[in-house]
Parts: sequence; C-alpha cells; structure tokens
Amino acid sequence: MAETQTFTSSHLRGLNSGDKFKILGVVQQIKPRADKNNKPFWEVSIVDSEGFIDAKVWSDGKWWDARTGEKTPVDTSSPDISGLFLGAAVGALGTVSEFRGKQQFQFSEVFLLDPERFPISGFIRSSPVPVEFMEREFGEMVASCRPEIREFLENVFSGELWKKFRELPAAVTHHHAYVHGLLEHTLAVTKSARALAEVYKSSGIDMDLDIVTAGGLLHDLGKIDSYRLDPFPGMTVPGTVIDHIALGFSRFSCLAREHGLDKEIETAIGHILVSHHGRKEFGSPVLPATPEAMVVSSSDELNFIMYCWEAFPESGNGEPSISDYHPSAGRRFWRHGLTEKGDG
Repeated sequence: MAETQTFTSSHLRGLNSGDKFKILGVVQQIKPRADKNNKPFWEVSIVDSEGFIDAKVWSDGKWWDARTGEKTPVDTSSPDISGLFLGAAVGALGTVSEFRGKQQFQFSEVFLLDPERFPISGFIRSSPVPVEFMEREFGEMVASCRPEIREFLENVFSGELWKKFRELPAAVTHHHAYVHGLLEHTLAVTKSARALAEVYKSSGIDMDLDIVTAGGLLHDLGKIDSYRLDPFPGMTVPGTVIDHIALGFSRFSCLAREHGLDKEIETAIGHILVSHHGRKEFGSPVLPATPEAMVVSSSDELNFIMYCWEAFPESGNGEPSISDYHPSAGRRFWRHGLTEKGDG
C-alpha cells in the first residue's frame, strides 16, 4: 500500500479517470450484489473526517485482514464478510473510473486495520465551527427573546435534550451530516431568518422577531428523534417511517402544554415547525402562512442549497466550475470565479 498516495475523501473528487489512490476510513455501508453474469461484487461506502465515498469491489477484488500487521486473505464467500468489515477501520487501494460521464471509484483491495492504531474516533467528521462558539450564539439568541418565550426555550434546550441536540447531525448525507451538524444548521437558519425578518419589518410587514427566533431554533426539533450517531449519522425507525416534522411537532406540543405556553404563541411557533419545508411534496403538511413561517422556511431551504453549492465536487462533467446534476437540489451548481475580482 506504500507506493500509492493516500487521499482523503474530499481530495479524491479532484482526481482523473485512471488515477490510483489509497484511502483510510471506516466502512459505513457494505452491500453484496451480483452483476448480469451473476458474479458477486460489493458496494462499499467509506467515511473519513472530511466526508465519504462510494465504491465498488468487483469479484476479483482482494479482501484482507491486516489487523495484526500481517495480511490474511478473507473468504469472500463467507456470509460474515459484511459483518466483519461494517463499522471497521480499513485501508483501501482503488482506481478512479468514469461511467456515463460521472466519476466513480473502484477498490481493488480492502484491508482491515488495527483498531488500536487507527481508532474510529479519528475518522468521525465534525462541524468546522467550534461547538463552544455555537453554544454561545445559541444562548444569545434565546436570551434576546421576551421572557415568556425565553423561559420556554431555556426549558426545552436543557438536560438530555440539549445534549442530543448539540451532538446530532442535521441529516445522513445531504447536508450537515456530521457531529454538531444539527446545531450548526439551526443557527444558520435562525440567523438568516432573523435578518430577513428585520428587512421586511423595516418595510412595514408585521413581523414578530421573537417568534421567528423561536421557530428557527425549534424548526428541526424532531431530528433528535429521527437521527442517531453510532458513531456515524444514521436514521432511527421513527425518523424513517414518521419523519422529523411530525416527530418535532408532537414533541413541541407536549413541551408547550407542560410549560403552560400561551396558546397563540404555541400555534404560531407550531405552524413554523409543520410548514418549514415549504411545500407539501417536500413533507410539510401545510404551507407557510405567516411572515414568520415564510422567512424560516425560506432560510431553511437556502441554507440547504448553499451547503450543496459549497460542497459540490470540483470535477463534475469535466469542467471544474460546473457540478454534476444534484437531484436533491434540482440543479447543477456553478462557481463563476468573479468573487475576487471586486466591483470593477
């Protein structure tokens, strides 16, 4: 493995077809498959501290147990191969390929690594924003609200709920899918919504900034019941079959009743929770119907789109400035290169 350069998942995106590489990480997913000739192959997802890659291991690929420092072949016909590699630290030798104009990765060899030398914690991705800074910002936003709303938010974001909220991801793959991702996303959405609210309030729109703040901070409350870290982002059964919007509204309603929150305030904030995806086809049972709900919903979508733009691979379609089509965002992205040229 020493002859081949080691890359992180993010740097692999910049390689060309035919380039060889080595990557270290943890197997997040491994699925046995069969090709059209009924030969076995595997789809493998490897996670490192900068992201993840999906790769195929064809039937002639080699699987090794190198945990003791000596390479021992692993029998690929064993039904335990998935269990042996899933969640384990591995090294993989691979080659970049291209299929229908899209970059793909193939592993020729996969090695189980010594977990003492390569602990899983070293491959867990976390928010690039220091969590202490985000906690301070969150507390300042809560403190800015009038007493009734501030006291409710302080009650909600405390104890075990706050511990989960600050640690969990905001998604499994699409955006902020890492430790503290939910906190990072929530703060970005709330700051954006507050800025929009200030603009429209100054133009004469009747806008309650405290409702905007509370709705922004609470809009993804249901994700504490929808996602898990074990140690990588995954979905719970309730998150899969009920979804975070319904789970969040249910939890919020119970907390509001327990706290004795004013009914009109409860309804205004609750409306933000159930409408924040903006459209029924995106999972919201109702559309945003208040100024506060509209700015939170718009900010939530914008934060997702901006994250996708920032994270797109720089080698899409053979043109570094244009991304591949992003199904979730419904578009391709472009980096125009004008940012540093000033106003001219």
